[in-house]
Amino acid sequence: MNTKMLLFFLIVSFTANASADEYRSEVNEGYEYYKNGEYDKATENYRQAGIIKPDKALPNFGKGAALYRSNDFEGADREYSIAIDKGDDKIKADAYYNIGNASYKSERYEDAIKLYINALKINPGDEDYKHNLEMALLKQQLQQQQQNQDESQNQKEQKQQDKKEKDQKEQDQKQDQKQADSEKKEQQQQRQSADEQQMSEDDAKNLLSRFEEDEKEIQKRLKQVNIGRSSGHDW
Repeated sequence: MNTKMLLFFLIVSFTANASADEYRSEVNEGYEYYKNGEYDKATENYRQAGIIKPDKALPNFGKGAALYRSNDFEGADREYSIAIDKGDDKIKADAYYNIGNASYKSERYEDAIKLYINALKINPGDEDYKHNLEMALLKQQLQQQQQNQDESQNQKEQKQQDKKEKDQKEQDQKQDQKQADSEKKEQQQQRQSADEQQMSEDDAKNLLSRFEEDEKEIQKRLKQVNIGRSSGHDW
């Protein structure tokens, strides 16, 4: 987007006698540097002109144009705003327009639209103002569409992530329940095995006790038989 350079700015630049007026000399040199693309030098000349005549809007306007060409949009915005406060309607209109361009370059389309409208309020017939306003409106629409698409995509991705986390949570719960059931079954089997082992020991004790009783009974009978035999002998 092109910056506006004031018509009277050009007149001053070409007609002023550099040796007669230090202020105009700085402005003239600044403009020459600006035309040649030496924006840093142009900025310095406009700064010096502003020091000589701080009440003039032209140095701030020229400095803003040079900073804009240097892609220092924030600095350009600042200088154009100062020019608006100091200048007449023509300077104000072009300064609004140029600040709008800086905002446009920074993709701040809403700000650019407001600034172009301010410029058109002062100079409704300027075609550049109208054209750039239309461009900013179109860019804002495209930007809003992109934001809506991004938001929709983010919501879709968030839903997918939520579903994934929910499924994982359910899977973890099932796995935990399966493990808990397995541990419970293992504990039951261990208790059952312990009970069976205990019962087996009791049975063994009972068998041993019965065996001991049977053995006592057998010994008792054997003893009785032996006694009977002894009593049947002749002496």
